[in-house]
This record gives sequence, C-alpha cells and structure tokens, in this order.
Amino acid sequence: MNRSVSYLFACILMAAPISTLADDAAEMAKKLQDPLANIKALMTDNDVNFNSGNDETSYGFQLQPVYAVPFEDKGFNLVNRAVIPILDIAPKGQKPILGEPLPPGDDRTFGLGDSVLQFFFSPRTDSAWKWGLGPMFSLPTRTDSKLKGPGWGAGPIAVLVGSILNPQVFYNLPNAWTINYVNTISYDWNADSDNRWTVPLGLGFSKTFALNNGHGIELLLGGYKNVERPQGAAEWQLKWAINWLLP
Repeated sequence: MNRSVSYLFACILMAAPISTLADDAAEMAKKLQDPLANIKALMTDNDVNFNSGNDETSYGFQLQPVYAVPFEDKGFNLVNRAVIPILDIAPKGQKPILGEPLPPGDDRTFGLGDSVLQFFFSPRTDSAWKWGLGPMFSLPTRTDSKLKGPGWGAGPIAVLVGSILNPQVFYNLPNAWTINYVNTISYDWNADSDNRWTVPLGLGFSKTFALNNGHGIELLLGGYKNVERPQGAAEWQLKWAINWLLP
C-alpha cells in the first residue's frame, strides 16, 4: 500500500471517535453473519484448493451481492441474494460444490459457472430466532460445458437463523474479531459409496472495520482439511473473503 492510500485510510478512520467505530464494527460483524439481515452488501468467497485433481491447485471465487428491501408497513423484509461463481479447476479436479470431477484431460478449465438467485421473505422481529422463505432460481451462465451446474431450475428455499442452531458457526470476540467455521459439508447420493462425502474441518478468523458514513469492511481468512473427500476433491483448502457493507 503506498503512502497516499495509507494516509487516506488513516484519515477515514480518524473521522469518527474510536469507541464509536468499534461499536459500529461489532454491529456490522453480526449483520454480515446473518443471512436475513436488512443490509446492502457485496460479499465474496474465495477458495484455494490444494492437491485437487492431478495433485494441482484449483481456485474458486464467488461474488455474492445482497440487497434487502424493508417493507416496514407490511412487517417483513425481502432479502435478495445471488451467487455468481468464477472457477479455475485443475485437470481432473472436482468442481466446488457442483460435484463430480472434470472429464479426463491435461488442460485447466477456467470460466463462469451456473449462477443462483435467492429471494427470502422474512418477518421483521426482535426475537433471537428468524426465518425466511421464498423462491430460488438457477441460471445456466456457465462459459464452459465442463463447468455445468444445475442449469435452468427453480424451487423453494428456506433458512432458519437462531442463537443455538446455525450451519455457520461464529464466536464473536472483543473489537469485532470473530472465530468461525464457514464451509460446506456435502453429500452426493449419485456417487459411489466411497465418493459421497466432503467433510472439511478447520477454523477461520475475521475482523470487521467500521468506516465513515455507514460503510464497513470485513476481512476473513481460514484453513480447512477435507477429512472425507471424493476422488478429485482438494486435500486442503484456504478460504479468504473481503465483504463490503453498504450504508
């Protein structure tokens, strides 16, 4: 980072009292953990997958915009989310989340995968438990047939958020630091019995910074080992993310 950018960043942080920024950062961190929060954000999910396919490294990037629309007079929020995957898969490597390894070949496969749109109607509540229900659509946005996902499709989707049960686990520390488990355990019932489970174990850490005028930045880094994995899946995974919370 050059001096001018460093100076600008320092000026932004100094524009509000430190205690206020710390409180804002802690609140922002909790909102980014909540898939039903009334927020506007641009989130990312970056996976570096080691020893995948022919013992090479694969890479997956997901762009995840979130735009919630409050209907205060109706008593609910409409939370709109999208998942847009960009993939760089090693020869015979497994497509992240999508399943089976790529067909035989010596070339890497790079491009856009199939995208997903999600729409949650969530009642506004002060309870520790929240739920959302709505439609989900998948779109055949892939740029290479090897990156084929669900293609055209639609169906219902639901999410339950509470203080006890949560597929993504966060432990909030002082000063907007977080210890977390943010990953996906998957089961492919179409595969043979030795290639059905993908079970990553590990931990991540994140830090949220409150900037001026309601903006916030979250930085996340984690490491995971697939203790159960199908053929072509990565042995190790490095996850990192940069999430931008808008006012």
